[in-house]
Amino acid sequence: MILKSRFIFLFLNLAFICLATCQIEHEDGEYKIKQDSVWIETSNGNIFGLLFTPVGTKKEKTPAVLCLQGGGEMGLANYTYEAKFFAKNGIAALVCDRSGSGLSKTKKSWREQSFKDITNEYFELFGWLSNQAGIDSNKVGLHGMSQGGRLSLNMASLKPNIIYFVNAVSGPTISYKENQLYALEKYFQKQKINSEIISNALKTWEMYFNDIANGKISMKTLNMINELTEDAPNSIYKPENSGELPIRPQPEDINFSIEGDLDKITCPVLLQYGQLDILVDPIASLALIPNKSNFEIKNYADTDHSMNFKNGDINPLFLEDKLIWIQNIIDKK
Repeated sequence: MILKSRFIFLFLNLAFICLATCQIEHEDGEYKIKQDSVWIETSNGNIFGLLFTPVGTKKEKTPAVLCLQGGGEMGLANYTYEAKFFAKNGIAALVCDRSGSGLSKTKKSWREQSFKDITNEYFELFGWLSNQAGIDSNKVGLHGMSQGGRLSLNMASLKPNIIYFVNAVSGPTISYKENQLYALEKYFQKQKINSEIISNALKTWEMYFNDIANGKISMKTLNMINELTEDAPNSIYKPENSGELPIRPQPEDINFSIEGDLDKITCPVLLQYGQLDILVDPIASLALIPNKSNFEIKNYADTDHSMNFKNGDINPLFLEDKLIWIQNIIDKK
């Protein structure tokens, strides 16, 4: 998957305005959902979101989850499915337009934000959700897909005492650069490109990423890009032959993995990966997960980055495991 950017992306006192409220019918054994449109005032401006709340749980206070998006241009609608899934099963869920997109009106767009910027913004959204009437402020967790999975773990590593649970799906824990090189290699292999050209392309990309981290694109790297263009003018995805730094990724994101220490995470964590993921390296990412009882790992066979089989159907175990885990979270004292 190539997105509309230069790279493959895998990736308070806050105002509440309810513009639209509706009831979503439930299936057997599931709660009805109330859907509210909300605006949340943050230090970067107003963030638009959808808050899904289960109806009739008979609980005075409801557990909640902030759903974090993956990288790229997918938009809010792509992330409401799992927010509704949580709400149908008793956990209120908030999912938002990213900064500068959709209905969010912010000073800085997500394209200009580093992972640290986004993490800080997510903490503001988390704080807003925790302070809503009817929400159990002691039971607010995180769900994240791809980049959102990375940042959910990042948040739990930075502030383990306030995060009630983490459900990270296809979330890389290795550095941005390492994971991008993995995704590029898988993409080239899928295109059946000559192995020698793939090797040269990966070396070129690594040099390019290192230059971004250092804040300057070198002549050596530009020459490598030119040579790659001559060797494979039409068949290879390569960096732009420009001495200007790209808008994304941010220099500080190149070697970003997790700011805190994963071993310090004390809340329940469900990690869900697909063994056929070509955007996030599940083996390398899982190698960094500490061997602790609060971490539960699911790596599904014949399953891709989006938790689908090759025919496009979602892997039912992905939802079954999530549901069992959610029920345990709700029942936890």
